[in-house]
Amino acid sequence: MRTWTVLGILALCGVAQAAGNGKKAADPAAAEARVAQMDSRAQMMMTLQLSEALELDDAGTLKLRQTIAQWDAQRAPLRQQMFDQAQVLRRAAKGDTTAYGQVDQAIQKIISLRSQMHQIDQQMFQQLSQGLPPQKKAKLALAIARFKETTRGMMHGGRGGARGEPDDAQ
Repeated sequence: MRTWTVLGILALCGVAQAAGNGKKAADPAAAEARVAQMDSRAQMMMTLQLSEALELDDAGTLKLRQTIAQWDAQRAPLRQQMFDQAQVLRRAAKGDTTAYGQVDQAIQKIISLRSQMHQIDQQMFQQLSQGLPPQKKAKLALAIARFKETTRGMMHGGRGGARGEPDDAQ
């Protein structure tokens, strides 16, 4: 029950903030702050979902939050690099001839970054599941998979590119 209350409050805060942001800011610092805030919310959501799945108490939830934050700190630079490489691909897809020469390199870099992120995810799962009985380990695996699908849907609205940009190949 407590988890759903917190999720509800987070959702209301997001709606209120969206209502207050009628215009998109062109300011890069504001955009970076929004990305950091989204990352923080994603960490909180993941913490709450995993905490609920594992039936953790408050102390366990705080420890889980710290662990997730540590792993997310490792993932953050990789996500940014993937975003940058995807921008190259988007420019090329739109016909920017200056980006054409970078397409193959960007594709290979994205593939490499995804592999690195997968390795980090595996290591995080190993750490989180260490010492858990099989039932809780299964719940953890399902909760992580569900979270990834949920956030993918939220970020893409069912479609789209990295960080929620529309996919221009529609």
